[in-house]
Amino acid sequence: MLIGISLGPGDPELLTIKAQKTLKQADKVYVPGERAKNLVKPYCKPTTLKFPMTSDQEVLEKYWNKHVKEIAPIAKNKTVAFAVLGDVNYFSTFGHIKRIFEEKHPDIKTKTIPGVSAITAMASKMDVFIDKSFQVTDGSQQQSKIIMKATELNKQIETLKKEGYNEFILGKELYTENEEITTKIPEKSPYFSILLARKNTQKNKEKK
Repeated sequence: MLIGISLGPGDPELLTIKAQKTLKQADKVYVPGERAKNLVKPYCKPTTLKFPMTSDQEVLEKYWNKHVKEIAPIAKNKTVAFAVLGDVNYFSTFGHIKRIFEEKHPDIKTKTIPGVSAITAMASKMDVFIDKSFQVTDGSQQQSKIIMKATELNKQIETLKKEGYNEFILGKELYTENEEITTKIPEKSPYFSILLARKNTQKNKEKK
């Protein structure tokens, strides 16, 4: 198994209990740099993997594949953790490692542990309160939209489709005993629902 562990923004006290527990229990822990290494050292003996600071996709793919080749044989029979700063599912190195794992090693189970993201930590440090919609971008083309309090789904889905979104995942009361995740979108949903809309360019091409 391969587990992606979110380490938060860098404050050791913002590392979740679940992250600490998993770091202690993992058979092998990898990190992508010194800052991550220093955060996990109290819980394990990590191995640092080197990644170049570049936007060259060919170079990055080469390193991602190289590290997957190293990690996969261990993850096949043992629990391997890959720990990164921030949250593993947002703009992280682990997201690419996980993608390649799913393509080349579908027999190896993967999962992730969420953490305090830079976005939520920023509001605390800047002492700001945000109660209206906002946009987060790294400068690339927007491919996803997250709708919180997704209750009137018929209207929301109709609007999103006009904007080019064609894949939808609904999460109801996540991380509770009533949790439900579905791609079969109902007309209405409870207050604590969150809708992920994505633009699948392949689907759009097929329609044309």
